Amino acid sequence: MLAIGICYFLLVISYTWGLYLLGKAWQVESPCQSASLPTPTDFSILVPFRNEERKLTALLHNLLVNLPLASKVVFIDDHSEDDGAALVRSFIEAFDVQNWCVEPSKGQGKKAALTTGIEASQAKIILTIDADVSLSKEWLKTMLAPFNKENIQLVAGPVMTYSNAGIFFKFQQIEWASLLLVSNYFFKIGRPLMCSGANLAFRTSAFEAVAGYSGNFHIPSGDDEFLLKKINKRFGPDALVYLNSPSAIVQTEPLASPEDWICQRSRWASKWNVHKEYGHGFTAALLVFFCLIVLASIPLAFVSWKLTCMFLLVWGLKLLAEKAVLSKVLNSFGLIFSNHIWFLSGWIYPIMVLASLPNAILGKYTWKGRKN
Repeated sequence: MLAIGICYFLLVISYTWGLYLLGKAWQVESPCQSASLPTPTDFSILVPFRNEERKLTALLHNLLVNLPLASKVVFIDDHSEDDGAALVRSFIEAFDVQNWCVEPSKGQGKKAALTTGIEASQAKIILTIDADVSLSKEWLKTMLAPFNKENIQLVAGPVMTYSNAGIFFKFQQIEWASLLLVSNYFFKIGRPLMCSGANLAFRTSAFEAVAGYSGNFHIPSGDDEFLLKKINKRFGPDALVYLNSPSAIVQTEPLASPEDWICQRSRWASKWNVHKEYGHGFTAALLVFFCLIVLASIPLAFVSWKLTCMFLLVWGLKLLAEKAVLSKVLNSFGLIFSNHIWFLSGWIYPIMVLASLPNAILGKYTWKGRKN
């Protein structure tokens, strides 16, 4: 039995080393780096939405305050069953925002909505956000600045949930920090794995060069990752930028319940076998294996007092490593958590991952009223 404890100890050492490498790559960029650069003017911001009337109210006011008046914003209605489209039109009319418009999607799903928006905007640079985000005054300039280099074709920005009270909402921010950490690292080594359509920008010419979302329209989500992979394959990793600057961040609404989290992560994970890349499958399998190992350590710790001592050491090292590295990301965005939040999140995460596994494998989930 002691051999089991030693194996766990070696595993957590490897895990700690992996976190160290990820954390070492997280170097926050100063907003001053892009302050002196001119801002490209031929751009459009796309906001696809479906049944998000409540969220649109806050977004509209946020955009009005934080975007230059000349900014073109295209809202694309993906066959909503509420009054979201009417709300946006009323807002545009009430505040006389001449460069904003609402377009009905020409197809079904987010990819069709975005394609409709790209065609309607006729801009050289496209920025995409979701209907539940909040952005700052510096966001637009920061996201556009890399496009001053002609070779840059796609820019991905960070996403973080709003700060709310309660362990589940803090857990989501810690998990988002891990996603940002992994995204940043793989962009840095030239093998980008993922990005978020809630904070993404790309050249229309690059979108057209890779035939947009062609070949992926039948998949309900994944517009961001599939486009990332296509552009990376066509133009190479040097044409892609990941911005981890605080001025580039958008905040998104946290999920209300564990059930919502499981549904969303099942949807995300269900795309692993579509990418046809070993990296995605290996990463998913490694995550599941690690979560199983972590939870299996609980009953093993009660086998003998020697294993109890060994696992207390293992759990302590894991907690310290996660806090040290992920705090580096969270501190970049002004987020600080107490030790008990870190401790509880460390156990919540493997439980949630394994709970989402069956639907991820079967590809079964409901998204915005549509079942897959």
